[in-house]
Amino acid sequence: NVQCAMCNDTSSLAYTTAIQEGGLPMGMDELKKALAEADDDYLIGISNKGIVKRAYKDSETANVNLGFVNQSAEVSVENVQCIIKVPLAESVCSCPSRTICRHIVTAILWLKKEWQEDTPTVPTAALPVSQPTTADAPAAAVTAPPTMPPTVSVSRAEKLAQELTVYPVEPLVKAMKKKYYNTFLEKAKVGVLPSMEESSTITVDILEDNTTVKLLSPLNYSACTCHSKELCKHKAAAILAWKLKHKVITLESLSPAEETTVMDIDRFKVCAGHCIHFLERILSDGLVRTPEDAAEYAEANALLCHQAGIPEGERLLREIGGRLKAYTAHSPEFRTDSLCSVMLEAYRLMTDIRQETDSEKLRQRIGVFKDSYQVTETLELIPLAQRSFSSAAGYEGEIYYFVNKNGGNGQPPFLTYSDVRPSFYENGRKSRKSEAPWGLYGLCDELMRFELRLLLPKLSGIRLSASSETKAMQLRRTDLNCPAVYEKIYTDFLRLIKDNFSQNSPAEDSETLVMLMPEKCIRSFFSETEQTHTIVVEDFYGQQLSLKARYHSKTRQYFEQLADVGETMLSHPDKSYVIFGNAYIENGTCCIYPIAVFDSIHAPQPSHEARPAQESGTSGYFANLFDDIRGLLCDITECGMYAFDGGTALQDRAEECEQAGLSVLAGKLRDLSGQMAAQAHTFRDDPAAMLRLIGEIYAYTATGAAMVAVRCAAEKLYEREENDEFTE
Repeated sequence: NVQCAMCNDTSSLAYTTAIQEGGLPMGMDELKKALAEADDDYLIGISNKGIVKRAYKDSETANVNLGFVNQSAEVSVENVQCIIKVPLAESVCSCPSRTICRHIVTAILWLKKEWQEDTPTVPTAALPVSQPTTADAPAAAVTAPPTMPPTVSVSRAEKLAQELTVYPVEPLVKAMKKKYYNTFLEKAKVGVLPSMEESSTITVDILEDNTTVKLLSPLNYSACTCHSKELCKHKAAAILAWKLKHKVITLESLSPAEETTVMDIDRFKVCAGHCIHFLERILSDGLVRTPEDAAEYAEANALLCHQAGIPEGERLLREIGGRLKAYTAHSPEFRTDSLCSVMLEAYRLMTDIRQETDSEKLRQRIGVFKDSYQVTETLELIPLAQRSFSSAAGYEGEIYYFVNKNGGNGQPPFLTYSDVRPSFYENGRKSRKSEAPWGLYGLCDELMRFELRLLLPKLSGIRLSASSETKAMQLRRTDLNCPAVYEKIYTDFLRLIKDNFSQNSPAEDSETLVMLMPEKCIRSFFSETEQTHTIVVEDFYGQQLSLKARYHSKTRQYFEQLADVGETMLSHPDKSYVIFGNAYIENGTCCIYPIAVFDSIHAPQPSHEARPAQESGTSGYFANLFDDIRGLLCDITECGMYAFDGGTALQDRAEECEQAGLSVLAGKLRDLSGQMAAQAHTFRDDPAAMLRLIGEIYAYTATGAAMVAVRCAAEKLYEREENDEFTE
């Protein structure tokens, strides 16, 4: 036992430890080892750079007394007591601070200095925690702490590396959560990991979150600028990045986190029942008997879908509402086939939801409210065009188009950024212009002025995300006369169709963006019956395509500009024009919705090789057959199932399908004709069976038409169809 040298009070003996032979307290080896390994990086990690800098100054002039308490060093600094223990991050101070304060760091620096010298300069004593040491205290007996004996040990950096190596992956994934973890994986796949500096500590910068993580040994004392004491998503990302960098684990061994949310299936089915009842009333009664407030009922059902969590249902019901408004207002923009198609699609979706029992299949059917974007490599973009957008589903805004200079290496040739918002909440207010994304200054319209380089861009198909993690650099003023633009221009219309549409699958609903340079413009005219303006162009081989746009009151200015462009192309046949637009196949014919027409792109003329004439085929016959059947279904939708008097027409089409080898479709048409005939002789009002059959027939014909559309479009390139509806 040792008596307190400061006050001769034996009551403090409970706080002292036995002294080894030579004056060294027992159990101090670990503490001395920890102090020897504690370099500046480690001290900054457990506190911060400012505290360490201040502690260095204080350690030169501070009045310090030393004692040993319970295998720890008790150091009195500026009238406060610091207990320095292993690990050093668990050291405590009697000052109000609850973190590693400057007193603790001062005490650590002083101990490091004293234990590295042969002779101490400050008296030491065993002190109780509750008794402070002052500058006026009497002199005490001195027991010099001996120098640290040389030992062979693992460095702090090596110890930290060992801890990181054996740390399991599962808690890291759990801490990062699904979205953050999947985004981390997407970045890692394109070679983007957080930057890190390694010494006795590892500093990792998570730039997108503006946070810095310091990994320390032991790992549970690691620090993050988000101030979380637990394993936050930033610490987890830092550890996972270290494991990948040092090949402790491979990227292939990590799989994306799956959706774990629990779906309320009963709620889905109740909502689907309401939507089915609404759709059955319209489809069975017919559009001619549709009440004027039907559009409001469609909006109400869309809201039900939103609340129930059925994104695809909300989209379809909002589009139905928009088209019903056009119908009741007798708008020239209305098309029966478009409304029929979307109503039957909505009806099939709702019946599938009500009947489906498999949760995974149900998840796929209901859709998602927000598209998922994936991080890709750095992109360089050339601004190309901009257009106003308005959909029947109630969304309006601007779409910006870019040439992707990285296109061709698994990347789409064109990319889009959409500044589109729902207009059904605007109540007539004019939406303001949005600010430019990706950290750029100014408005979105200024995106067209400069070529851009995007760092950490996120893509969903051809759509660019406005994510704040993506940063843009302005490179140079936009110049469309460059090889990156020239190589994307088609001069052969047949090649355009073959490259952009699959022969073996239905044409995609998403935009198919193309650039083409025709040999000449044939004619430009407006169709009163279809409310469309058409510009017919021809390539070197005599193949013709139609640039076609349908009139819409919200894009009247664009429609008028298109008519002027057609007249200009006809009156200046010597000039070369490059057309950028969305290619689609309609009724077996390839058409282009023109987004922009350029006369300033001077692409070099390609060399053309002779080619045999296109052979005719039977694709047009099947396309016309499918189109006729869908026309009958539209008639049923317009006049109502109970008032439709076309049983003979259905039977005729069934016979035609049978002769063409389409026995399944022929059987469905006969079943529909029989059910409609039976319904005419009963008072039962049960339209579900007939509507289900109508939906199946429509889906069959839509799929069949898409399957033959590509070949049919290629065959029709040489057809010359005169149109007598020319209007100035």
